[in-house]
Amino acid sequence: MGLFDRFKRRVEETEEEHGITVEEDSTEALEALAERDRLQKRSATLEPITETPAPAAQSEWDEIDDDELDDPFSAPLPAKDRKKATRKRSAKKAAKKASAKVSRGPMETTTGRTLVGTTPTPFAIDLGDDTATRGGRILKGGPELEEIFEELETDLLSADMGHAVVSDLISSLRAHLTGARVTRKAQLDGVVERALRGALRSLLVAGYWDFDRTVRAFVAEETPVSIMMVGVNGTGKTTTAVKIAKRLKNQGYEAVLAAADTFRAGAIDQLSIHAERLGVRCIRSQRGGDSAALARDAIESATARGEDVVIIDTAGRMQNKVNLMEELRKVHRVAKPHLVIFVADALAGNDAVTQAIEFQRMLTFDGAALCKLDTDARGGAALSITHATGRPIVLAGIGQGYDDLEPFDPEWLLDTILA
Repeated sequence: MGLFDRFKRRVEETEEEHGITVEEDSTEALEALAERDRLQKRSATLEPITETPAPAAQSEWDEIDDDELDDPFSAPLPAKDRKKATRKRSAKKAAKKASAKVSRGPMETTTGRTLVGTTPTPFAIDLGDDTATRGGRILKGGPELEEIFEELETDLLSADMGHAVVSDLISSLRAHLTGARVTRKAQLDGVVERALRGALRSLLVAGYWDFDRTVRAFVAEETPVSIMMVGVNGTGKTTTAVKIAKRLKNQGYEAVLAAADTFRAGAIDQLSIHAERLGVRCIRSQRGGDSAALARDAIESATARGEDVVIIDTAGRMQNKVNLMEELRKVHRVAKPHLVIFVADALAGNDAVTQAIEFQRMLTFDGAALCKLDTDARGGAALSITHATGRPIVLAGIGQGYDDLEPFDPEWLLDTILA
């Protein structure tokens, strides 16, 4: 029995045993309506609970500029001049952040380009046509409804959703369902299920942008379009990069793969073999080479040949390795990619969420590709990554074949994993 089925069954049982709706003029109904007003006013004044501070609107990739680094071969400056240089760098960084904060929004990339999509409000709960403005019955609060919420919370946590997103979701459901007025003919379990499904769906599509349409818009403006793949070790960046290349080739674009993972043994050969099988070019260097230089060379080569898209496969980085993260910052500064895609493993559950939070805190990305969704992953990682980072899941890996990459479909996740 799936999550939604268990939830509906629990609502049915509670209604039969205790009754969770009351007549509109009863004392319990008046108390429920008063509680509804209190909860919704409180919800409107509180900041959403998140697992990490809300990501800044500006990109953190370019926090360190090349011209801000000290030249190790230059003569030391006098103390007074060093202080002046430090103040100048601090002022420049503050001005840059202030400018970025004004100009960047949730539908802009890490390099300031506009994403193609919509931004629905998270937790947009709709009780459907079964609600009434007059008459009907009132859904009361109290211990019976709280018991249902507690069981739902346990089920959601079991589906690998993070505690913060579950807390936000339950609080929003409580505020919308307590004191809700439903028609007498309404099936209460259906009303409550629609509220839950709508809340989960709206969370998944919050800030969503369309990968195919965004690439199409970028290609229409300039070529080559560059896509940078980031993530921790072993999540499937290389295979996802190859699948993106195949997807774009199927759409008529000339794609180029850039083997900027010069650290992992065999990574360059792996990407080259895939590229040969797909019939796309692969720009490569020797192991241990400069990843940023390789990315730049790939973009320049694609420009010279009039190719459409360059997909930059970077080395996996554990999110707590600051020096390795700095290498990715350098690739970003040099390549100035149109899109940065964070690749996550659905089987990693809450570990994937933690990784996404740390990557977003240190580097920022535009959207995530969630791999291995064809396995028995329970799907909570998708919900939690979106909630915790403010960036959507845009691509879903659903198999091992080159064509097994699809635009992320929230309805598919809800139907096949949570249903």
